[in-house]
Amino acid sequence: MTSLIKKTKAIVAAPPVPFLVTARTQNRVQSMIDSMPEGAVILNVGAGFTNYGERVINLDIFDSGTTTVIASGLELPFDDEMADLIILQGVLEHVVDADKTLEECFRVMKKGALFYTEMPFMQPYHESPIDLRRCTRPGLPVLCQPLVEVETGIHIGPASTLTWIIREILAGVLSGGNEWLYPRVNSLVGWIVFPLKYADYWLEKKPYLHRIASSIYYIGRKT
Repeated sequence: MTSLIKKTKAIVAAPPVPFLVTARTQNRVQSMIDSMPEGAVILNVGAGFTNYGERVINLDIFDSGTTTVIASGLELPFDDEMADLIILQGVLEHVVDADKTLEECFRVMKKGALFYTEMPFMQPYHESPIDLRRCTRPGLPVLCQPLVEVETGIHIGPASTLTWIIREILAGVLSGGNEWLYPRVNSLVGWIVFPLKYADYWLEKKPYLHRIASSIYYIGRKT
């Protein structure tokens, strides 16, 4: 009985994430890395626990175990125009100064270098350790000026938007504002609604649905 209780607590404590990052999205960044010539300098700024292999320099403010350089995106410890590709995944919503972070990235990019970023649009609040901003599909290229847009689109689809919002609404209502109860109800609801997100395998390819996408990606080039 004790073992069963422990297993139940573990399940409730760790429900599936309420969003789906499809293989199409996962392969996009890896394909950009693979397309870089031998000797290219590739920076993953705010890398966290991601690891794209030995070719990529992983930079973050803490050591995740795969971190190459410990530093802030607000002050990159690199010379001007030294990078061929910069990756910035799920970072801009969490930094105090997004403009300064982008300026630093653009500073270290060579002319002709590529820049990849992702940013939430219709996505609930999530701390890491703070959560400060959102961006639409047309808005992300504007934020990344003066880079020239190469491609933009849905990073995480609308089914994930629905799944995450339903989870948060039900948890907020059913917990009755109880601080202890809220995360537990959130976890339980998470197990019930998570299958909805798999509709994104189909929906993320549909036109116009960027209007309700969970997050957006952008690829730009420095001229």
